[in-house]
Amino acid sequence: MRKDSTLFPLTTLQRQGIFYALIFIGSGASLPYMPLWFADKGMTGAQIGFILALPLLLRAVTGPIMGVWAEKFPLFRTPVIYLAALGGIFYGLLGAWPLFQDGRFVVFALVWCLGYSCITSISPLLDVMTIQMSKREGFNYTWPRAIGSASFIAANIAVGYGLNWLGVDLIQVWVVCLCFAAMLAAAYVLPKAVRHVDGPVTEAAAVPAGSGWTKIRALIGNPVFVLLLIAMGCIQAAHGFYYGFSTIIWKGQGLDGATCGYLWATGVAAEVVFLALGFRIRNRFGSWALLVAAGALSTLRWVVMGFAPPLWVLWPLQTLHAASFAACYLAGLDLVNRMAPKGSESLAQTLNAAYVTGVMMGLSTLSSGPIYDVLGGGGYFVMGGLAACGFAIAIWLYRKQVMTA
Repeated sequence: MRKDSTLFPLTTLQRQGIFYALIFIGSGASLPYMPLWFADKGMTGAQIGFILALPLLLRAVTGPIMGVWAEKFPLFRTPVIYLAALGGIFYGLLGAWPLFQDGRFVVFALVWCLGYSCITSISPLLDVMTIQMSKREGFNYTWPRAIGSASFIAANIAVGYGLNWLGVDLIQVWVVCLCFAAMLAAAYVLPKAVRHVDGPVTEAAAVPAGSGWTKIRALIGNPVFVLLLIAMGCIQAAHGFYYGFSTIIWKGQGLDGATCGYLWATGVAAEVVFLALGFRIRNRFGSWALLVAAGALSTLRWVVMGFAPPLWVLWPLQTLHAASFAACYLAGLDLVNRMAPKGSESLAQTLNAAYVTGVMMGLSTLSSGPIYDVLGGGGYFVMGGLAACGFAIAIWLYRKQVMTA
């Protein structure tokens, strides 16, 4: 595996792992706990749901724009540096909340939207970079992502304990600092990888030369590609209620911050194990089968969560995150990359992120606020129904793509 000697004698795998770690430390510090921060600043459940959902919904627009913009740079890491820097600046503005007593909700929604849009646009770019570098250098591209997930666990637990001692304002400070750390890492740790070093094996028709928008139209003209995004969107969007309100629900049931952190960490630990074994599992069963399994186990997870199970049941339920998230993620990453014509990999993964973890997750998160206000923890039943829709579409695709092949 090639070593880049421009700064540190690290392999590409190690460099990718370091950057994934920084990005996911930031996620671990913010994703479970930012709703608590917003609630501490006086936001209602519906307002929190809107704030969290807004940037996800807008990814229908910002995702393709970011993808087309990023492809203009010859190096993968250049747009990553810009996005990390801008994300840190916007998140930093959240710290000025005392200046906006009257219009706090509007300011939170705007600033969070800008910061979140920048940071979440990094992930699909990094995924494509890692896949293409792994093809050239022969390493397992799931390992850097597994390193990131392990880092998520560490941040999750650390911030859970920190909440007990230092209060919720610790969260915003963590996120800002880590955004800028990611920017520096992108500049000095990520290898100087040029785009499209290798073309994947494709399952889509070749896209004629043209603008990024021409390539986008060709991709969304593939009905299997579109149905794949819908199936993954339903399965992944079923996490919206969990991401937004699980910590609040658990604390309402009497669990302390550290226990909530351990519960989140348990789910991500299962994800790490799955990603570490992901190549073998995918090669054994195939990506379409993984998607079907993700839909089935996701449905089971959220339906059982709707019954407000005791703590001893929550632990094994959290391990199902390996299926509801990781299996769906890994299957989608592979299937989308295989369907993307050469030269459109970044755009395909950007569309995947924009509509699966963007629009679909945004709609789920937006509805989760009012659902929580009305149903409380019973909102998990709604998420179970959403996952079941993804499961049904995944079964149809499996039969069409595998059983009739």
